[in-house]
Amino acid sequence: MIVFTLTNEDTDQVWVGTAREGVTPEARFEQIRAAVSLGIDHPFYDELKKFGASAFTPSLFAVAEDRLELQEMVEEALDSFNAKSLVGIKTVKHGTTQSALAPKRKTRVTRVKPSASTAAKPNSKKPVKEKLATGRTGSAAKERAIKAGIEAEKARIAAEKAKKVQEEADEMKAILAGLDARGSTLSRR
Repeated sequence: MIVFTLTNEDTDQVWVGTAREGVTPEARFEQIRAAVSLGIDHPFYDELKKFGASAFTPSLFAVAEDRLELQEMVEEALDSFNAKSLVGIKTVKHGTTQSALAPKRKTRVTRVKPSASTAAKPNSKKPVKEKLATGRTGSAAKERAIKAGIEAEKARIAAEKAKKVQEEADEMKAILAGLDARGSTLSRR
């Protein structure tokens, strides 16, 4: 990512902008210059129309490795030149990008005609069945089996954990009993 400056040679006004890696300040200026005809409202475009592209000199200010460094370099350039910012300047008109111009997919809408039996009973309400958690199975029996398997796995892990805690407690009892036994024989000597 780069930070560049555009200097208006007629007014000595400096503009500071950014571009992604691999784009030269001259190339970025050409992108901005080409966007003048789109009628985007920005003070730089007004100045570019007034003085012409030949009045501006693009130059590289700094190269940044990450966004934080880029932001610091932009701030430094703005402060040192008492410049105006081009960060975020639009070079395409809203709605003219390739994705916006791509043909939209048409959705199919099908209408369901009410049957005679449903027309006769408009207010018949069925009790709502509780839904199981949605997943990739598509079958309530499979979902219940998966839930049961998960619960069994949780129970097995909890049992192993309790067994390990009990073994550690037994080991600690044995160590303390050995220390107590040794301590009592030393006092007899």
